[in-house]
Amino acid sequence: MTHLTILLLAMFLFSCGPSIPPGQIMIKNDSQDREYNVIKISAGGASHQLAPGEFAILPKGVTSISFSREYKEYTRQYKVSCPGKQNKGIMIKLIDVHLNRMPGGCVTIGASK
Repeated sequence: MTHLTILLLAMFLFSCGPSIPPGQIMIKNDSQDREYNVIKISAGGASHQLAPGEFAILPKGVTSISFSREYKEYTRQYKVSCPGKQNKGIMIKLIDVHLNRMPGGCVTIGASK
C-alpha cells in the first residue's frame, strides 16, 4: 500500500466513529464551547455526564430522556420522548434536541428557558 492509501484508510476509519447497535440510541456531546460544555443525561435508570467528544449508548427500549446543561447563571433542561421500538441505531446531539430535529421519531416534549 502506498502512504496515501494508508492515510486515506486511517482518515475513513477515524471519521466513522462508534457504531450504534440496532434499536439503541447514542447521545453525543459535540459542543465546541470552551466553558459550560458538559451535558447531563438521565434515561433508562442510568445517568451520564458527557464532556465534549464523549458519548453514551442508552439501554434498548428507552422512551424518555432528560438532558441538562448548566451555564453560569442558569441550567437549561429538556425532556425527549422516543418511540419504544427503533429499527436502527440513532444518534442524538443536544443541538438536535434544542431544534427538535431528531431521528427515529424522537421529539422534544419540554424545554426550560
